[in-house]
Amino acid sequence: TSKESAEGGHAVVDSNAFDRAVSLSKRKFTYDSVFHSSVTQSDLYSDVAPPLLDAFLNGYNSTVLAYGQTGSGKTFTMGSEAHHGHAGVTFTADSLGSESPQHASVGLIPRFMTDIFAMLIRRKESAEKAMRRSSSGGEGGAGSGSAADALVDFDLSASFLEVYGEDIHDLLDEDRHSLPIREDSNGEVIVKGLRNTPIASDAEAMNVLNTGTMNRTTAATLMNFTSSRSHAV
Repeated sequence: TSKESAEGGHAVVDSNAFDRAVSLSKRKFTYDSVFHSSVTQSDLYSDVAPPLLDAFLNGYNSTVLAYGQTGSGKTFTMGSEAHHGHAGVTFTADSLGSESPQHASVGLIPRFMTDIFAMLIRRKESAEKAMRRSSSGGEGGAGSGSAADALVDFDLSASFLEVYGEDIHDLLDEDRHSLPIREDSNGEVIVKGLRNTPIASDAEAMNVLNTGTMNRTTAATLMNFTSSRSHAV
C-alpha cells in the first residue's frame, strides 16, 4: 500500500504472468492465470469478464471472489467502493482502447453491470428486429414462431449484504438488523429478509452499490486507514 511504501516497505512477492506463477523467496505457486500488480483494471476485466458474462446471461451463477489480507486491493479490484459518474460508459473489449482516465480505475462490479445491461438491451433489440422482419413476411410466414420465441425481456434485481463476525447485515437496510440464514424448499441457502431491489439500468445498479458501500463496516488498521472490516456479497 502507499502507507507501507511511505514507511520504507518493499515488495517481497514476485508475479510472472507468462509462467502463471507467484514467487515468495524460494517458494513458487502456479495458477491458471497470474496478473502483475501493475495490471490495469481494463486488462483484468477483459480477461475475467467474457466467460462469466456468457454464463450469467445463459442462466448460470457467476461468482468473483476477492481474497487477501487487508490493504491488498480487494475493494479496489472489485470496484465496490462508492464512486459516481461512469454510468453509460461501456467497458467491453471493443471500447477499452478509448477508455478515459476518469474511468481507468473503475473495478469489476461496475464494469460487469454496465456490460450486462448493454448486452441484454442488444439482445432484446435484435430479437425485436427479427420479429418485425418475420411479421412483415405475412401471417404464418416462415420463421414467425421462432422469432416470437426469441423475443427477449428481462428483469434484474440487486442485493448487497455483509458478513461481519457471525452476523449478516443487509447493507440496503439503514437499521442493519442481523439476518438469519435458512434453507428454502428447493434446498437452496437463502438469507431471510434480504432486500432485492429492482434495477433497470447500470446507473440504478450503481446507486445500490453506493448505498450499500456507505453502510459497510470500516475501521483504520496499521495498513489501511479505511479498511473494510467485513465480507461483502
